[in-house]
Amino acid sequence: MYKLSLYNFYLPFKDKVIYFNGISNVIFSMKEKEHQQVQALFNDLISFEINYNSVFNRFLMWGFIVEIDKDEIDVLRYKNRMEVFSNRKYKLVINPTLECNFKCWYCYEKHPQGHMALEVMEKCKKHIQYMVKHERITSLILDWFGGEPILYFEEIIYPIGKYAKKICEDYQIPFYHYITTNASRIDLQMIKRMKEIGVNGFQITIDGDEKRHNQIRNENGKSSFSAIINNINLLCSELENILITLRINYDDQTLSVSDLEKVYSMISPENRKYIMVNFQRVWQTIKPALLENERRIYFTQLSKQMGFKTPQLVSAFNIGKTHKCYVDRIYHAEINYDGKVYRCTARDYSDKYMMGELLDNGEIKWNEEKVAKQYAKATFENDMCLKCKYLPLCMGPCSQKIIETPKDEFYRICFLNYAEVKPETVIIDYYEQKMDYLAKF
Repeated sequence: MYKLSLYNFYLPFKDKVIYFNGISNVIFSMKEKEHQQVQALFNDLISFEINYNSVFNRFLMWGFIVEIDKDEIDVLRYKNRMEVFSNRKYKLVINPTLECNFKCWYCYEKHPQGHMALEVMEKCKKHIQYMVKHERITSLILDWFGGEPILYFEEIIYPIGKYAKKICEDYQIPFYHYITTNASRIDLQMIKRMKEIGVNGFQITIDGDEKRHNQIRNENGKSSFSAIINNINLLCSELENILITLRINYDDQTLSVSDLEKVYSMISPENRKYIMVNFQRVWQTIKPALLENERRIYFTQLSKQMGFKTPQLVSAFNIGKTHKCYVDRIYHAEINYDGKVYRCTARDYSDKYMMGELLDNGEIKWNEEKVAKQYAKATFENDMCLKCKYLPLCMGPCSQKIIETPKDEFYRICFLNYAEVKPETVIIDYYEQKMDYLAKF
């Protein structure tokens, strides 16, 4: 006996209907007349199997039809637990400092003076060695954060990065090296040193066009926009296999007053294929979104048309991703400049959010009570998510928000309330990307 999947989507698109299954991620389209015929067959699965067995088996293989005793939520649970606990790709975030040369009004950090001492640097090296040799991680993703990390590039990033690259080469595991930076102080000499230690991934933020950006992101009143755009072009021309996430922070005014097409045009056409545009609303301005943000969608699609790397419409909904956030994986840690260890990079570095401490031998002594609270259950283990058709695309709220929110108020952290892009729009975009990809062959 069989039943239809809980996670089938049938979306009108131009003169066709897109078929998508949220568990298998199979997606294709058919004409409206064919869609009506298939829906009629779906209404009587017994007859469908008997009379059109080969077609029936194809839909069974694609996941649109499942065995009647199959629990699809258990499938999601299994995939999620495997990703959270068994994926040994280790993401290590290190804050060399919390100091910053900017004073953006929306920043949640307090920016105390100080940077990582030599003693903590040695602990970081031993930690990397411990994870490679004893935890047998399958790859290392080293990501520098802050504060503004490149304020201490030579003193901290370069020596630790050089060590991490060498030990990964010695043990023949992949090494990925990223920096989240405002990019205002990058220069050619620094880029040459970045090349030595394998840095080729960046997240760089702007706040709209030049006028808007310089009102928000400046160094004691000194404008920064031109320097940042110039450095983006310089990074792309000097580093191989580079990927830059160009994060555009916005509030209610940014997208309406900014000439982002002009911003896009300031990046050399040959460099755009290395850059992915990513829109993120300033967190203090997040509010329930009843309608899609058409301006945001327009600028995202425009970036694709202008030759930038295929963008992600919204981070809230990810097709094929089996966990919510990198913080939700066990093989992730963030070491602050003082040796205290955290999980979430979107909270301040007070003891309230501290999850562990880096020991002299390189191990992390975790607060097991806090870790258990955050990871014992999947992020979607609540009535709101388990009943939701969009569960495979969303995978629930992030674990940090779940900890902070009373169970009877989970509706406040549902991404459907404020994502500004509908899940159906994400599915249609996924379909168009797939069609574009297939058209190249």
